[in-house]
Amino acid sequence: MMKEAIEKGHYGYIDRRKKNQLIKTLICAVVIVFLAGLGYMIFGTKLNFIMVPAMLMVIPMANFFVAFAGLAAFDTASAEHYAAVRAYDEQGMLLSDLVIVNAKGARMHAEFAVVYKNGVIAYSYSRKWKPGDIELTINDILQRRGIPMRMKVYSSWEEFMERINGLEAPDSESEKRVSMAKEAVLSACL
Repeated sequence: MMKEAIEKGHYGYIDRRKKNQLIKTLICAVVIVFLAGLGYMIFGTKLNFIMVPAMLMVIPMANFFVAFAGLAAFDTASAEHYAAVRAYDEQGMLLSDLVIVNAKGARMHAEFAVVYKNGVIAYSYSRKWKPGDIELTINDILQRRGIPMRMKVYSSWEEFMERINGLEAPDSESEKRVSMAKEAVLSACL
């Protein structure tokens, strides 16, 4: 029985994606070793036609490993924090497990972002990046796409919860704008 895929922006995405990419990398490595060993056992030399597919398998293995390495430093937010913001997920306003990449290629982690009719409010506990670094990246994308919203990032869980407390689900008029803003935020993420 296969587990359903978790899409980017949903809770558990980072941990599931890291696990999947690592498994794919290991499977490719096993296939490469098997083919190389088989070719050597049959022909007694490394110079044989079975080595061609073995060497070609290195390319997808490298792609899978790079995807794993890009997320290796990040983890899914705690279940307690997710339980506190789950209501926004049920209303279609929550984005979780965001690894935002800026124009210079730097990866920044935002655990949660709540997209509502007037803007985006995010939480990031990372001390490596200032909240303004994440805001700058996302606000630039929102502006370029013509979405009249701004992002505000909080590094304090209490301030984040205080700010999102009482936000209402988007009405029919703002639903399209919220959807466009969610797409814009996800476009900057791994």
